[in-house]
Order: sequence, then C-alpha cells, then structure tokens
Amino acid sequence: MVGYSVFPSHEIQQLRKEFPHHLICELHNHHGQPVFVATLLRRSCPCPPDLVTASTPTALREALASIR
Repeated sequence: MVGYSVFPSHEIQQLRKEFPHHLICELHNHHGQPVFVATLLRRSCPCPPDLVTASTPTALREALASIR
C-alpha cells in the first residue's frame, strides 16, 4: 500500500522550503490518487487552518500562500 513517501519528490521538497512553518507531505487515497497535505508545526492565534489539503502541489502552494 502506497501512503507516505520516504524520499519526497522535488515538488514536496520545494514546498517545504517555501513554507518552513508547515509539515508537508504527499499521501495517496484508497484509489492511489495523490493528496497533498500541510499542517502547522506550531499553532499561533489568530489561528489559520490546522490542516490544508489539495489535489496538486500548485493548489497546495496557493492555499498556503493565501493564509500567510
């Protein structure tokens, strides 16, 4: 079962550099489709969303940029 990649793709590595305050990974749903996930390392208030999901790295980048 594919789930969490031990060796992240270049896209995930780049997202991690751009958003160092988030834990970012690529998971796969039960159909094998990727789901890109980000969660805050530490919460701060006013609190942005704890968990952000997207279907593509670009969509995740846009979602994270909008809550900065």
